[in-house]
Order: sequence, then structure tokens, then C-alpha cells
Amino acid sequence: MSMEARVTVFLSKLISLLILKEVVYEAQKCHNSNSCIYKNVLDTGLCWGYETNCPQHLGYSNAHCPGDHKGWVSSKHQQLQTFFNQADFGFVKQQILSKTTMCEPTAHGESLLECSSYLQFCRGKNLYLDFRDLPARKESFRYKMDVLKKGQIGGKCKLDKFRLHSEATHQSPLQSWAPEIQHFEELSDMVNEESQICDVFIDKPTFIMKIDATVNMYHHFCDFFNLYTSLHVNGTHSKMFSRDINILIWETYTYHSNFGITWSAFTQNPLMNLRTFQGKRVCFREVVFPLLPRMIFGLYYNTPIVWGCKESGLFHAFSKFILHRLKIPNRMAIDQVAKPKIKILLLSRNTQYRRILNEQALLDALKLSPRQYSVKRVEFTHETDFRHQLLVIRDTDIFIGMHGAGLTHLLFLPDWAAVFELYNCGDEHCYADLARLRGIHYQTWTNPVKLKPQDEGHHPSDGGPHAKFTNYSFDTEEFLRIVDLAANHVANHPAYRHMRSHIRESATDVIFIKSLEFKNQLPPTRSRKHTVNWPKNFTLTETKETQKRPVPSSKTLELHMKLFQTRKRENFMTVVVKSVFQRRGLVEVEWIPLPASLEILVLGLVVMGTKGKEK
Repeated sequence: MSMEARVTVFLSKLISLLILKEVVYEAQKCHNSNSCIYKNVLDTGLCWGYETNCPQHLGYSNAHCPGDHKGWVSSKHQQLQTFFNQADFGFVKQQILSKTTMCEPTAHGESLLECSSYLQFCRGKNLYLDFRDLPARKESFRYKMDVLKKGQIGGKCKLDKFRLHSEATHQSPLQSWAPEIQHFEELSDMVNEESQICDVFIDKPTFIMKIDATVNMYHHFCDFFNLYTSLHVNGTHSKMFSRDINILIWETYTYHSNFGITWSAFTQNPLMNLRTFQGKRVCFREVVFPLLPRMIFGLYYNTPIVWGCKESGLFHAFSKFILHRLKIPNRMAIDQVAKPKIKILLLSRNTQYRRILNEQALLDALKLSPRQYSVKRVEFTHETDFRHQLLVIRDTDIFIGMHGAGLTHLLFLPDWAAVFELYNCGDEHCYADLARLRGIHYQTWTNPVKLKPQDEGHHPSDGGPHAKFTNYSFDTEEFLRIVDLAANHVANHPAYRHMRSHIRESATDVIFIKSLEFKNQLPPTRSRKHTVNWPKNFTLTETKETQKRPVPSSKTLELHMKLFQTRKRENFMTVVVKSVFQRRGLVEVEWIPLPASLEILVLGLVVMGTKGKEK
């Protein structure tokens, strides 16, 4: 090994060590902080599942295989491992392990290109891309495989041409990066901010995206899901989820989509496309070519998945990531009623095909059901704000809809929820597989005698009969029977029962607080911003009603909430709190935190009276 190569290896190890040191520093800072919300996962050994030395029981995934594997494999263990590798964090691990260096730096500051099998994922440092011939292409384009030609992508490094060409076999716009990376060449000049060959030097990490149909939620979320997966493949360093990145869309059309807000989960910067850099030679300090939406044996789209398994940790993590980044609250923060009903959402279609002809009859049957469902009908159009769509979905227990891209919303249902694909129109695996990947209970129509198509359906291309191109009416009794099965799943799900118990506590707390009567007004020096709604952080200002009598302070509510979380002594504590709250001249009640190791909780109250003496 040459001296330059040894220096490069040493520097690489040094950088890895510095990254690890930064991670350790951040963990220690969190450990010493009283406000860090992640303290409960420190020192637990928890991991995603693809890291070296990550035990299965400490990984993120809860995948399991209750069903028959139908001959795919020879044992239950092999069935679970196959599912983990096909559709869970095991897929990430395989991508990481398959990465090889295509162009190796021989000295510090030189370029690097490494890719996984079939060039499905690539990343590079100090790379050069030449877009000078784009202005000659007058028409906007996407899905083109001739954007780059020989010599229009490269770097100063030692290229393994045989390895590169042997991996460039998946030649399709959305299957791999072979159409672009196959033209990679060695350059004689260094690629950096001082290089004369660079008209533009991009210092910020840049993810280049070849995206699927943006008007269709199912296909567009193939893009978002594979981008999220690529964050894991890219590395486990401290900034792997940073939003301070660029996203460059590999087409010249201006991006438009109703789902566009989802990009904000990944980047805080404006989207770019090839028009941004047309006519220029662009150099990137760090560039990532993520996993693509239609890879052979890839993720999400037409993926062959072993039978009998469900609940991919990777799909679950993606759901939580998007909801967290888009600030969509959990169900507990939405629903504060004493007796929550099972909430049913029917997604109506205003399209030409796959409409429910007797939709109102089905809705009426749900509303008249003795199970007293809470029923809601929605239409999600291209004008419906996507964050609003997610808020509605998070507040749903049973999601009903005809076969179509709108069922992709099931990715963001609560964990206990069920999806009822009213009729799959002969495409029986698409949303059934997506539901089991996400870990959501799935139902669909099984009795063809009890549904009535409007006609045989006519495919737009050849006019032949096709089940997706007509409309349907459904037997109401059979419809209710399937809904009741879904409701049984929801009602018996541990997460739903846990959620209901918390809602009851919160609702009882609010009812109790609102019932309190205070006889005296508070002193004029008291702040007039009161807290009356726990889920909204209690920041509502004074109203005419609050002018008549004081409203409990935030500390009062905090105390009461903590008391109600202590179930064993709830009755005793409620009596004590009531007696204290009803004292004349109450100004403030504070909770005094005590060590959790105490076997018996001690009720600590500091009550300040109007005279300033009573405690």
C-alpha cells in the first residue's frame, strides 16, 4: 500500500473516531440534562437492527410470522429472517454490506464513489457532474436515461471499471443509478471549491432523487419511503437525520404535488431540479444517490414478501418519522372524551371509476349499528391540505375505502387501527401487503355474490373487461359484518385499550377541574393567562367566562394530572386536592417531585393564601 493510501485510510479512521466522539458527547450532554427527553433510552443498548453487534431483542423491529409461509421457506426461523431481510431493517443491512468502492481515493482530498449491488444506492465525495448540454434540450423531461454521457460524471480517484460495469446491469430509469453512474470517469484535476473545472461548488450534502408519479400517493410515497431508508444506508453518524441538506430532483419539470409538504420532513431547504444547474459544471462535496422506487426486489413497490409475516420495523419507523417531522399529534392529544367510540372513516371517491353506488346506505347502516360507531365520510382531493389529511387519519380506528391510491393513508393510522379495502378489484395483494408491512389489520370483501358491479368494466387502452374500471354497490348486512370484525380487532388491541384508559383519566381530570367553584377573585397582580385545555398547552387568554371566576393555574392542572396518574391512591388524593382547591383565596398549588423509589407517595402541596401567611 502506498504512503498516500495509508494516509487516506488513517484519515478515514480518524474521521470515524471524531464522529463517534461527537455522538458520545451528545449522549453525555443528554444524560446530564434535566430536560432531555431521550434520557430513557440512554444506556439501554437499543439499536435499529442493522448495526454491527445489534442483538435481535434490542432492535427496533417487532416483526412476527403468525401465518403459514406456504412453502417459501423450511422453518419459522427462516420465515422471520426472510421477512426481515426482504422488508425490514435487514434490507438496510444487506445494502450496507453490499457496498463496494467503485472509485477509490489515493490521497487526502481526492474523490470517492461507493455503491451497493446493481448500483441501487451510491454515494460520493468531491464528485463532478457536467450539465452544460441541458439548455439544448428544449422540452422538459423526466424518466430519461441519457441525462449524462461519457465523461459528464467523474472524480479524481482510482476507478475500478470492471466492477462498475459488472454492476450496471439494471438499466431502467427507476430501478438503479446504472444509466448515470456507468459514465463515471477518472479526472486528472482535483474536485474542490478551488477547482477550475467547477462552475458551482455545492458544499452542503445533496440527495439526488429520481421520483415516481407525484399525483399518486401510493407511487409518490415509494419515493419518500426509499429516501428514508437511504438515510439509514447512508450512515449512522450523528447528522444522519439532519434537515440541512439539498434535494435535487433528476428532471427538468417544476415540481408540483399535493404531498409536497412531506419533503419538509427531510429538508429545510428549497427543492432543486436539473434546470437549477443547466449549462454549468457542478461539483459536490457530498452527494447521495438514494434507493429508487421501482427496484427489482426492492422495497414497497411490487415487492415479493414471504407469506405469513407482518409488522416491519422499517415501515413503522418511517410512519413515526413522517408524523413527527410534520408535527401530527397522537390520538391522545386529539380526543379528550370520557367514553370514546370506535371511529370509522369512509374515504369516498369522486372519480369516474370505483365509486360506491350505495354509499349513503352503507353510512346509514353504520350510524344505526348497535355498536354506536362514530362515523365520518371524507373526500381527499388534490386540493385537500395533506397535513389535514394526516390529522384525520390519525384520528381514525377503522379506515374504509375502495381499491386506490388513497388507501396509502393506512401507513399513518394508529398502531391498533384496521383498514377495510371495501373491494380490491382483483388486485388482491397491493394494499393487503402494504397493511401487513405497516402492521395494520386488513379486511376486504370476500363474497362476490353480495356485491354488484355496475357493468363488466372497460379498460381504457383496449376496451376489454376490467374490474378496476367500473363502480359497485354492496350488501349492507355483509358490509356491517366485516366492519364489526375490524371493530373487534380494534377494541381488543392492547394499544387501543391503553389509549382509552389514558383518555378516561384525562377526560375525568378536565371534568373535575371545570367543576371547581372558587369564591374569591385572585389578586390583581396575578397573571390573567389561564390554562383550560391540557392538549393545547393551556395558553388560551381570558374570556367573559373566566372574568366571572378564576380558572386553575397551569401548576394546579399539573398537580392534578400527576395525581390521576397515581391510580392506587386516586380516591384519597382526590379528596385531599378537592379540600385544598376549595379554600378561600387559593392562589397557587405546586407539585413537589419526590424520589421514585419511595414505596408510598407523599402528597406535597404548598398553598399560598391571600394574606401571605397560610401554608
